[in-house]
Amino acid sequence: SGADVLVLNHYGGNMVNSLTSAVQFGLRAAEANGKQFQIVVPLYSRLMAQGAGKNVAGIYGTTGWHWSLENVAGSRYSGTNAFVQSFGAKYGFPPSQAAHTVYCQTLLYADARERAGTFNPCGVGEALEDFEFDGLGSGPTLYRGADHQCFKDALVVKGKENPESEFDLLEIVDITPREALVYDPAIFGGELGSCNPGA
Repeated sequence: SGADVLVLNHYGGNMVNSLTSAVQFGLRAAEANGKQFQIVVPLYSRLMAQGAGKNVAGIYGTTGWHWSLENVAGSRYSGTNAFVQSFGAKYGFPPSQAAHTVYCQTLLYADARERAGTFNPCGVGEALEDFEFDGLGSGPTLYRGADHQCFKDALVVKGKENPESEFDLLEIVDITPREALVYDPAIFGGELGSCNPGA
């Protein structure tokens, strides 16, 4: 085909199986068009990396958060170390991106509910629209009201060749700033529609 990149744009067990197959087929070591063939995972998680095992070595991708972020990239990501220490004290290992997401979403919901003064989903949603926050470990973050998209820095990661533990499978190799990721909310067209307050 002449392709020199394979993008595994799926998640969970499907990504684990696809990446494992691609590596077994020799694609990680292949050359195409005179250059090294690349396999890319647009959305990595530690659980997927654990599932794929040694097959993640050298494979690039992105993730929204990593437990080493504040130590690697500094105080812009404050809140990471506090969460990692608290989580580690309770569970004995560093949190995954999924654990961090659940932690953040719970705090953001509670805060939005309090600011809205209601449990009504429409009021809570309005409190989150165009809400900017910081200090939860991902750097300055915006929940854009126009299309309800979350914008924050994105981490470019690579599967480690020699991980030190089962929790140390990905390394941060670059950070794309939020400003470089923002796009016009009208790009996809359509309307959000009106809020449904539920039953």
